[in-house]
Order: sequence, then C-alpha cells, then structure tokens
Amino acid sequence: MHEFELIERIIARLRDTACGDGVVLGPGDDAAVLEIPSGHQLVVSTDALVAGRHYPGGACADAIGYRSLAVATSDLAAMGATPAFATVSLTAEDLSPNWAEHYASGLAAAARDFGIAIVGGNIARGPESVTVTVHGHTPRGQAISRSGAGPGDALYVTGRLGGAGLALADENLGEWSLVALQEESPLRRYWMPQPRLGLGIGLRGIATAAIDISDGLSSDLDHLCRASGVSCEVDLDALPLYTGATALDALASGDDYELAFAAPPDAQSAIETLERRHEVPITRIATFRRNPRPGVAWTRNGMPVKVRPGYRHF
Repeated sequence: MHEFELIERIIARLRDTACGDGVVLGPGDDAAVLEIPSGHQLVVSTDALVAGRHYPGGACADAIGYRSLAVATSDLAAMGATPAFATVSLTAEDLSPNWAEHYASGLAAAARDFGIAIVGGNIARGPESVTVTVHGHTPRGQAISRSGAGPGDALYVTGRLGGAGLALADENLGEWSLVALQEESPLRRYWMPQPRLGLGIGLRGIATAAIDISDGLSSDLDHLCRASGVSCEVDLDALPLYTGATALDALASGDDYELAFAAPPDAQSAIETLERRHEVPITRIATFRRNPRPGVAWTRNGMPVKVRPGYRHF
C-alpha cells in the first residue's frame, strides 16, 4: 500500500476529529487553514516520542496514539490555553495499515476527550517515532508562563504523583491496549494521562506561574524556580502521592502530567473553588522566597534530603 492510500485510511479513522471550530481546511491538502478567536493569541507546543525511549518498543498502537496526544496537550494546560488543533508526524520502518489505523483510533479517542481537531501531519520511513504539535489559544496577555512566580507566592501541585512511575516498573507495560486498561490503575495513568485543561484555563488570572510535571517534579519545579528567579523548600511529607508510590520515586519518575503552579496567598479561596469544580485535588506544598541562587531544597522533618533528578533527554 502506498503512502497516499495509507493517509486516506488514517483520515477515515479520525472521522469527526479531523474537523471542528476554527478548521477552515483540514487534513488532505498541502497545509491546514485555521482560525482562532479574535483577541486571542496562539499557543503552540511540540513533543516527540521515540519508541524504546519514551514508550516501550512494540507497544499497542492505540495506546501510543492516545498517549502521544495527551502528553503534548499537557503543555497547553500549563499555559492556561484552550486546546484547538494538532498535527501528527509518524515515522516507522514498516508502517502497516493495521498499525496506522489502530494508532489513529487511539489518537481520535484522545482528540475527542480533549476537544482537539487533528488537522494534518506526515508519514515517513525511519526509526519508529511520533511527533505531535498542538495548538491552543488564550485571551491576549493571559497565557501562564514559568517565569512569574514571586516571593511569598504559594506553590501548589494538582492530583497525585507517582502513578505512572509505578507503571514503568511493569515488565508488560507495552502489551496493554486502551480497551484493556482499568478505570483507575498505574497503567492507565501512563497510557491515558489526563491533561488538566479545564483547571489550567481556570488558573488564568490566578496563577502567577505554572509548569506541567512531565519529567518529574524534582526537575520541573527547578525549571520554574530558575525561570522565576525564586527558591522554595519542600518537605517530602507534603507531597500528594498516588497509592503505593514513595516520595523519592515519585519526584523523579515523571510522566504524571499534573500541574505545579504558583499563586499569591490571597488566591486560596479561588483555588479551593477550582478544586471543587474540577474534582481534582490541589495541594499546597511550599512558599516561594527571594534567593540570589534560585532552586529547590528538599527536606524531611527539617533535614535536607538528596533527591534524584527527573528524566533527562541527553
């Protein structure tokens, strides 16, 4: 089967997720033609997932499809962006119709869950990898960056950390398809992470800085501190943990796709309202301070604790 027939079969599997609000011209042409609401700014992020490094080689294609869009979309949540569009590039030594169609089915399931239109992409021969570019938008000037946290702001974390890390220890991680995943399990946390999109949008005008927890809180929180020029001290016992996870493992394992964000002390009531509205736990774990050497100090019972860094790409 040549590539154009393969593309047609992928588009057929995407069905309604290949169109949507703002899609003037979707997949199948040289480029997509898109519109965003007046007075909004475009927010764009790209994630590349490589087989054998970012997910197990030989994993079920539908699970890869869902995960690839979810992890990219989490960046939009951290920016407080409304998700809108995505493009997808697939590379494989042998991209069979069966694999491509199952991948597209998982991708479409995620697109429906997150309200995203798949508007284009590319296929090529090479080592197996998936690259997803997501596009969202925020009202002008309301995107949340990593660099706005100030002294006295409180540090919050959404959800519970370490669930996906538990899944990484499962030697059968790559054998699960979407239909086999239990409603609440570490495996589901890994293959079907749920970007905190509604919560991120709700944090516009409340959060002073935010980052998604993709590589592990130990690394991602350090990125936020350095970008904002602040420091904080976090007691390990303050961390909200997934059942069965330990604090030290959860800090470094990554793949949680929760949010860490800063907010002023007088925002506590608004944050509690968001917590109830979105039914997502939000835990205050530290306070930011001014420091000529930005970064994070990890402690337990007032004593320093050495933690592992999160995932490193190089």
